Amino acid sequence: MPIWFEVIALMLVAYLIGLTIGWALWGRAAPVEIEDTKDET
Repeated sequence: MPIWFEVIALMLVAYLIGLTIGWALWGRAAPVEIEDTKDET
């Protein structure tokens, strides 16, 4: 295989691995509860 093909393939694989890790970490974050500070009178 030509070297440019291997370089592009490795770049795409690294990019997809990064997206997968980022998506997994983003999805695991606990939802932050927003407290309602308004007076309901």
